[in-house]
Amino acid sequence: MSRRFARGCIRHHEATRVHRKAHLRCMHQPQQKVMQHMRMNLYEVEIEREDRRVRGYIVSPSEPRAVRLVAEHNNELGEEHTSFTLQRIDEDLPDDRREGLDDMLESAPVGFASYCDPIGWIVHAAAVHKLRFFRIEDRQGNETFIIAPSADVAAAIYSTGTPLAEGQHRLFRIFDGLENLPEERRGNLDKLLEAGPVGIAEFDEEAGWLIW
Repeated sequence: MSRRFARGCIRHHEATRVHRKAHLRCMHQPQQKVMQHMRMNLYEVEIEREDRRVRGYIVSPSEPRAVRLVAEHNNELGEEHTSFTLQRIDEDLPDDRREGLDDMLESAPVGFASYCDPIGWIVHAAAVHKLRFFRIEDRQGNETFIIAPSADVAAAIYSTGTPLAEGQHRLFRIFDGLENLPEERRGNLDKLLEAGPVGIAEFDEEAGWLIW
């Protein structure tokens, strides 16, 4: 092999090796992608049914998606509506109704939501199409009724809504509030359990269940 040919082979081999290293660096370099986070909107919804009117709130990226959620909600409950209205409200809420709103719209999934003092806005949950009714009993036998998507949320609402005196310890048990509930006290529960709001519930002989 001539020296000129040998030098040519060496140069070609070195060039190939440099190209291969550069290609490997390119392959292993992390790709930087700019991901745009989609902020949700908050809609107020009024659903007209044959026997009642339901008012609630929906977290959704758009109005068409909120409309689909209403349809999914009906299918899950086996309900039909005569009409419904949607109105976006997150930009127009007063300051005293904005607690937890930004966090919810930044991170929550599509679903129904409620405002609950002093927790603020919470999403019921993506898979929850009907809220639950809980009875909480403390060690003195005092009862508190709460509407919430889960026992954990009910406990959080109870803990923040019933502050303790200094040195006291909180002991309570959570039960299914519908169990053994007299028929005459069911009143407007179906309406409240469909779309909320969540919170501590009190029964009024004239108005039925009220949430605060």
